[in-house]
Amino acid sequence: MQQTQENHNNSTRPARVTSHALVEVRRFKKLSLFAQSAVLLDISLAGFKLEFTGETAVKRGQQYWLVIPLRPLGIYSPEKLTVKAECRWFDAHRFRIGGVFMSLNKSERLIVEQILNALKGKNKKA
Repeated sequence: MQQTQENHNNSTRPARVTSHALVEVRRFKKLSLFAQSAVLLDISLAGFKLEFTGETAVKRGQQYWLVIPLRPLGIYSPEKLTVKAECRWFDAHRFRIGGVFMSLNKSERLIVEQILNALKGKNKKA
């Protein structure tokens, strides 16, 4: 796991932290019937990149609910983080998407910061 920072067209974005956490991607917040599993590849306060575990088709601009279990990351309360996200790009060959979080509230932002700190801590141990 590594912390990365990239510049695109002279603009900076928050440092991303790599991960391999298993997450769930849902079209509806409370309905897990059509949920898809994915591996969270990296995350920052601004967004994320993930790879689906199976074939899927995603359109740019579609909004999803990203469910991140927190216990595997060493965070025991709350049990999971559920945040609304929007797909910004989709790689149809690797079934990867990059996206942004849609208006994180204060508590969601704090939990994402805890996730980042937990992943950075695992990186130091590795």
